[in-house]
Amino acid sequence: MLRIRGTTYHFRRIVPPALRSALNQREIWVSLKTGYQNEARKRASLLHARTTELFDATSRALAEGQEQQAVPHVRDALKDLHRLLESPTGIEVMPLSVSRPRSRPQNMRKASAVATTSPPKPQPLLLSQALTRFVLENPHASADTKKATQRAVELFLQAFGDAPISIIGGEKAGAFRDLLFSLPASLGKRKSSLTLPEEAARAKKDGRPTLSGKSVKNHMMRLSALWNQLLQRELVKKNPWTGWSFENGSKTIRRGWSTQALHTLMTGDWPRSSVPESTFRIVTMIGAYSGLRLGEICHLRTEDLEGSKNPWF
Repeated sequence: MLRIRGTTYHFRRIVPPALRSALNQREIWVSLKTGYQNEARKRASLLHARTTELFDATSRALAEGQEQQAVPHVRDALKDLHRLLESPTGIEVMPLSVSRPRSRPQNMRKASAVATTSPPKPQPLLLSQALTRFVLENPHASADTKKATQRAVELFLQAFGDAPISIIGGEKAGAFRDLLFSLPASLGKRKSSLTLPEEAARAKKDGRPTLSGKSVKNHMMRLSALWNQLLQRELVKKNPWTGWSFENGSKTIRRGWSTQALHTLMTGDWPRSSVPESTFRIVTMIGAYSGLRLGEICHLRTEDLEGSKNPWF
């Protein structure tokens, strides 16, 4: 039902054999005027319903023995779809005659000759092609850069489909940012057959934690770096991935230890047997003195601790 020509999706539906003579059509082609797959599917569903009504009306007219003039015409039956699609010129019916061959215009031969001599129109650069050309095939890009950029682009393609880079602007960048903030933090850590909007709806329903501002910023920055290359090559006019805020809620309030709590921590009994009490106390003292994190403390070596007269060292 969906076909893509160049970067634009089209709707195609075969006319039932019993109705071809009456409608003087074998198939119906309609330009959906969009390069986004999700949007094309929505528009195609409207066209499918409308053409079904057309086929039903034609079948009733033939069953009642009405004259050929009473049979609805395809273009007339589809003309109200102009208001259903986003583009007012979204309807483009391409009829194929089955009753008799169409007369060839006299200037057809001249037009064909002109068409063969004109240079082919360059195809717009798709986002997936830009990723491959400027990142994945770039010998100077690191493995981490390639992996992270590919992940960010794949998330965008899953959400909105592939499209020319020239039509991706602030609207899509903002929609992608909002979607990232609603995705679960566990995305990609388990297999799932859900789409990204479904993942977001499920996370909201179950109250699951979502991607942090740092994660969203990383994805946006990878796309921004790719767009900077496109901007330098004058393949796009602006970079829509910059200037966004990544604060998605209230910050975690951290309070300091009270004197009583510190005294309890240092003098209380250590209940665990898997970690020696001496290890627990020295880690606690280093953390209180330096502010290091647990992982940073555990990576310290003996020679890293100098000039200390503490009996624990």
